[in-house]
Amino acid sequence: MEFLTRPATEVGGILALALSLILGPAAIAEAQEKIAWRIAIYGPPRAVTKGIEFMAKHVEEKTAGKFTLRLHYNEQLSDAKDHLDGIKVDSFQGSLTAFGYSPGKAPLNSVIDLPYLPMKGIDAIARVMEDFYQFPPAKEELDRWNAYAIVGVPLPLYEFMGTGKPPRTLDDWKGMRVRAVGGSGEAMKTLGAIPTSVPAPEVYAALERNVFQAASFPFSYTFGSYKLHEVSKWYTFGLQLGTIHNAFTLSHTAFQKLPAEYRQLMIDVKAQYYIALREAYESEDRKWIPIFEKVGLERITITPDMLVQFQEKAAKPVWDKWIAEMEQKGLPGRKTFDFVFAAGTKYSKGS
Repeated sequence: MEFLTRPATEVGGILALALSLILGPAAIAEAQEKIAWRIAIYGPPRAVTKGIEFMAKHVEEKTAGKFTLRLHYNEQLSDAKDHLDGIKVDSFQGSLTAFGYSPGKAPLNSVIDLPYLPMKGIDAIARVMEDFYQFPPAKEELDRWNAYAIVGVPLPLYEFMGTGKPPRTLDDWKGMRVRAVGGSGEAMKTLGAIPTSVPAPEVYAALERNVFQAASFPFSYTFGSYKLHEVSKWYTFGLQLGTIHNAFTLSHTAFQKLPAEYRQLMIDVKAQYYIALREAYESEDRKWIPIFEKVGLERITITPDMLVQFQEKAAKPVWDKWIAEMEQKGLPGRKTFDFVFAAGTKYSKGS
């Protein structure tokens, strides 16, 4: 799993290198008819979409405009929870898919949503995802939706931003209504909070109307992208609750119909894709954290003692519950969890 740091020509194999040396991108493009894919993306252009935007620009340039990915933001093509349905019937050819928005459709894919897995940093999360997409039970689950996860969309670890009484102690979470998806929601239940699952584009209005008092999102760009700082009073720093599994999923049938050299272009750019995504997050931190301070949001710094207490309550019990639920459904919950946990431990060593 060294694709994050190696040149794309090493990652993709011989075919793309030979084509680029012998034919060149213009010659590749001349040999093909124009192909335009529709890509469904929930929410506006933001840091999490930078990788997909980078890939779209890359394939368009390398094919001289013969192959384009047309990105449709803000759920123009489909509700976020229905992205897998659209992929299955080829309503569109790709999507930014958040598995936590429809957990019953691909339940094993929700393993990456579990809180406090040993995945430290974007690179480690990306490597875990890449391994996971080769894990047979995960592949089989997506196959049922005609879906192919060409790359993961790793998100920064989650924090909370909210209104009302700031949660300065663990007891302050009791009774608080919070927007927390998947395993993060289960983790918040252990503290006595009341979680709800609301798609990201609806969070601003719900927070403003006091439907819930706090929302969990990847820190820091998502809070800024959805303007939650405009209707909030505080945010947590150091909670690092976990992440939510997003992937750039493609229609398997559409991908297989592409000319071989176009498929290879998308595979070869994966290393640069992940780099572009990481750099986008780092840039957003430099932008948004000072803004949160400037508008007067209170930073609730999670102390090491609080973090240990939280992890003791919110990690293993939630993991065990998820495994049991998967096993009751006849799915390999233990095998899947152990695979992801081992991969996370491996790639987070030294972090």
